[in-house]
Amino acid sequence: MKLFSGIVDSKEYLNGPPFELNNGNSIPQYILGKSYYTVLPWLLTPFNEKNGELSSVELAFNEVHGKGMELVATAIAKVKKRWKAVGKKWKEQCIEAFPFVIVFCCLLYNFLIECSEVLPDENVELRGNIELPDFDGEDDESAKRTRDALASHWSRLSQTV
Repeated sequence: MKLFSGIVDSKEYLNGPPFELNNGNSIPQYILGKSYYTVLPWLLTPFNEKNGELSSVELAFNEVHGKGMELVATAIAKVKKRWKAVGKKWKEQCIEAFPFVIVFCCLLYNFLIECSEVLPDENVELRGNIELPDFDGEDDESAKRTRDALASHWSRLSQTV
């Protein structure tokens, strides 16, 4: 049974309510992605310099995006440290279940934290990422509008702090 494929086909992910910004823009739920992916309505990537230098708004967005990606990397490293099986190579026939195992491990990890369970040493070593070239194709227009709206919003917030 192809569990993950079934969810993708049914579109039953990221289907929560959008976030309403104070300027009236509506931001759908999304996942953060690296710059070697295209920006999609559900996958927000940082701005890249393919069209020249980045504006201060785009740089601010990239900074916030980078901090979010660091949090994601740390969380995944903690889950891998707590449940060693997650960090190992999986057999091809088991790979369809992997996203569900990751979600389960994350939920269980959060449950243990919520219950004040003593966890092992939280210091995790983040492995260096493999550097891949930035995506150089056409981006999704609605995703670009979402990213632009978020960038403007975060830029305004940083000026008020």
